[in-house]
Amino acid sequence: MNIQASFLKLSCVVLVPFVVAACSYAPSIDGVFIDQKEAYKKAHELPPLEMPPELSIELVKDEYDGGVGDTVAALSKDAVVQTTPLPGGFPDVEIIERTDSRYLLVHDSLRNTWRKTVSALEALNYDIEDKNRARNEVYLNITPTTKEADISWNLFFWEKAETTLHVVTLYPLENGVVVRVLDKEKNRIENAVSKEILTGLFTELTP
Repeated sequence: MNIQASFLKLSCVVLVPFVVAACSYAPSIDGVFIDQKEAYKKAHELPPLEMPPELSIELVKDEYDGGVGDTVAALSKDAVVQTTPLPGGFPDVEIIERTDSRYLLVHDSLRNTWRKTVSALEALNYDIEDKNRARNEVYLNITPTTKEADISWNLFFWEKAETTLHVVTLYPLENGVVVRVLDKEKNRIENAVSKEILTGLFTELTP
C-alpha cells in the first residue's frame, strides 16, 4: 500500500507541471465571447441634434459672458401676431368710384383686411350668414328697411320680410386689398344697398 501511495503522489507531482504548461499554450478565449456592449450603445444612441445657425455657441451669449439679460421672450398662447402693413404714402382706406361700380381699396395686408372687415360688419350689425376664408367672401342677409313711417302695426307684423343675399368679397392687389359688394350670383352691383355697405365699411375701417 505504501508503495502504491508513493507512486500516486509521484505521478501527481510529475503531471501538474505538464498540465500547467499545456494550459499556457491553450488558445485565448477573448475572441470567443465578443463584448456587445459598445455595439448595443451605438445602435440605441440618438443622432446628434443640429443647432440652428442663430443659436450657435458663437452667437448665443448670456449675461455672464457679455450678453444682455432678459432678451429672450416666449409668446404666450394668447399673443397676437403682428403683421406689417403695406408701405406707401396712401391713406388707409379709399373709396374708388368707377362708372359701373364702386369699391374700397384698403392699403393693408389681406390677413389684416379680412379681420378688420369681418369685425366692421359685425359692428354694423349686419346679418352674416356665412364666411369663406379660402375665397375671402362674407355672405350677408340684407332685409329691406324702406317701409313707410305711417304703416300700421298689423300690416308690418304680417308682411313677410324678403331678404336678399349680398357677398362682400376681398382680393389682393400690389398696393392693397379691394373690397367689393356683389349679388348672390357674384355679379358687380351698384345700388343703394351696396353703397350703404361700402360707406359703413369705409367709416369703420378709417382710423
